[in-house]
Amino acid sequence: TIGIAQAALGTKVRVPTLDGEEELVVPPGTQPGQVFRLEGKGMPRLRRSGRGDQLVQVKVEVPRRLSERERELLLELAQLRGEPVVGERSFFQRMKDAFNL
Repeated sequence: TIGIAQAALGTKVRVPTLDGEEELVVPPGTQPGQVFRLEGKGMPRLRRSGRGDQLVQVKVEVPRRLSERERELLLELAQLRGEPVVGERSFFQRMKDAFNL
């Protein structure tokens, strides 16, 4: 699981394998659900030599709660990209946020 900034900008993550942890380079622009292949890091092949590949599926976590600054930055990004968003939170959403519900 990686954050939206990591998916957009790229990152390196440690992935558990049968032999311990491996570093996986996640390139910029990675989409949720994208699958990466770690060659030779999977299960041993039956009645043959060698090992299979390990597949790693990326999950992108979208934050449920944002600080005011995070919200401002995301709104600014949406404006730069020309993406329509609802800018103002409703009264009920502000109350919900105030009581951490």
